Amino acid sequence: MSKTTATPAFTLINLIGIAVIFLGWWDIRGSYFLLDSILFVAIALLCLAMVSVVHVPVTRKGLLFYLAFAAWVLLSDALSGEFLPALARDAHWLIVPLVAVLYAQLFVRNAESFKVLQMAVAVSLIVICFRLIDGVDLVWSWVLLPIFGNVRHLGMTVGLMTVFLYHDAGYPRSEKRLLMLARIIGLGLLFWSGSRASMLAWGIAFCLLMLGSDQRSQWRYRCVEIIAAVALAIIFDVGNPSMGFVNAFVRQWTPGALAGMSTATLDQLSSFRLTLWSKSIDALRDPLTLLLGAGGNGFVRLHLMWDFQSFQPHNIILQILQDWGVGGLLLVILLAIHGMSGRSGWKRKMDGSVLLGFALLAFLLVIGLLDAGLYHLQYLFFAGIAFALIGSPKVSDVVNSADNAGRIHLPSLAIIVLLVTAVFLHWHLRNYRATWQVSPLSKPYVAPHRI
Repeated sequence: MSKTTATPAFTLINLIGIAVIFLGWWDIRGSYFLLDSILFVAIALLCLAMVSVVHVPVTRKGLLFYLAFAAWVLLSDALSGEFLPALARDAHWLIVPLVAVLYAQLFVRNAESFKVLQMAVAVSLIVICFRLIDGVDLVWSWVLLPIFGNVRHLGMTVGLMTVFLYHDAGYPRSEKRLLMLARIIGLGLLFWSGSRASMLAWGIAFCLLMLGSDQRSQWRYRCVEIIAAVALAIIFDVGNPSMGFVNAFVRQWTPGALAGMSTATLDQLSSFRLTLWSKSIDALRDPLTLLLGAGGNGFVRLHLMWDFQSFQPHNIILQILQDWGVGGLLLVILLAIHGMSGRSGWKRKMDGSVLLGFALLAFLLVIGLLDAGLYHLQYLFFAGIAFALIGSPKVSDVVNSADNAGRIHLPSLAIIVLLVTAVFLHWHLRNYRATWQVSPLSKPYVAPHRI
């Protein structure tokens, strides 16, 4: 990321990128678990703007994997009994590879684009903190925050944003100070939330980042930032037993747990994930569901949505299995591996930006396995950026077109048509999940009728 090209088109792309970052966390009433159509439209516009200035080069193998994945998704959705609503949900996933390929080219052609995203994230963390402080009088339960709907969602967002800000090599001092302030605020909010999954994800990502030489030289400053964040989290602790830095490590036990550990106690300590996962696994006993899935948003289509309006199994593997079955899971793995190893990221020195990409993926994978992270388009957008950082080609390859050997340039018109179609589908079916009848997890599972 060393070449800078300044044109009105790149300026427009950067402005839309800022809008996507802000829309990803901004409080849009009624959209927490619904299709984020406004955010999807913004990402589609961003892709359309990038298509106008950069090519979309893909390898033949990568294109084959993607087409196979898209065909499998279409098959699962077609057999679900609700083809268009299922496809509307799956459009989240189908757009991620496009975001990755486009940003991989953009980061090379316009070096400021990556920094612009970082600055937008830094300002977002500061605004999030201000809005929480300003909205104290409106809070009746700190677990159900007015800005994110749930404190766990807050933890996932600020944790991911904080990881994104750790690459600042070569930045001016003023920009480094802004990123440092934002990191302290982000970590403080993360520790204050007491979200164990997000804290674990941040810890793993931080350890990966410290493998880089530029981060090891800054370890003293990083430790000071962490200590300051812990202090802020403890000072502003609200006393809720489900929140706070200390409570993240020592949850309050129920009275029945004093006599010994029971299944119910373990389930409560896992925030009822054990019940959620066991019910989800039970639904996969149906051979057709295990092979093909139940289509987009399979958790709801399998009648597993329960009283607390949970729309996903809080585990990315179970989510993929319920949506597209074993075949879909294998194709997702192949596509992800190709996105990391089939491009130039592994062939170059593991510099700061490449390590940042792996750290972002590590964070997303952990919260995807334990929480609902990869159910939201906001986090899938960052996944696309992570793959772009890992696979960004060299500047010389882009300028001399050497990187295009053996690659296919996808036609811009076809991409535009697909994006416009996906936007229409998203917007038209953005609230389709609200019509489903809630089925508590305590009831025996009964497989729904499928065509």
